[in-house]
Amino acid sequence: MANNIGGSINQLFRGNSPGNVSKAGKPDAKAKLPSKVKDDGKLQKSDNLFGASAKVELSPEVEMYGKVVDLLQKKYDNADVFVAGPGEDLSQIGGDLEYSIILSEDEMKLLASDDPKDKEAKDKLMGQIDDAMKTISDMSEKIGGNTDESDDISNFGIKMDKNGKMNFFADINGNSFKADSIDNLIKSFAASKA
Repeated sequence: MANNIGGSINQLFRGNSPGNVSKAGKPDAKAKLPSKVKDDGKLQKSDNLFGASAKVELSPEVEMYGKVVDLLQKKYDNADVFVAGPGEDLSQIGGDLEYSIILSEDEMKLLASDDPKDKEAKDKLMGQIDDAMKTISDMSEKIGGNTDESDDISNFGIKMDKNGKMNFFADINGNSFKADSIDNLIKSFAASKA
């Protein structure tokens, strides 16, 4: 499972595509509406832009992911939510908010499920996410308390296995640290500075 919660001091990906959004955050040019010619030769704006047959339909996956993102962002307004496939480099996934919650497709499906038979597993997963979000705050404080302004903290976080066991990681000063507890992670970092 890709259940992962991470915080990043220097976010890896920011900004919008420069061609689509101006500095003010508004579209660069107004969209031109299609027009049709009336019998008298004058142009008239079409009431239906693309005709009666055109509809926007979202795939079930997009609707499912949107439902889960809404659920988690209402609960954790300081976290972006992402889905990751097997084998993806989770350290390269990040958003604009303080933390990132990265879930597998199966976890997304479980959280989106309204089936009563999934309630127990869904509640367990939400509990694991709650625990991880509380722990990541503690981890942030401990890393902050053991580093100074000369240290470059590029990424830190928690990976959780399917049983809810947490493993901690941090990328500090170009070195990667991994441990089974926050304290062991801090000890590894402190030893590297000595």
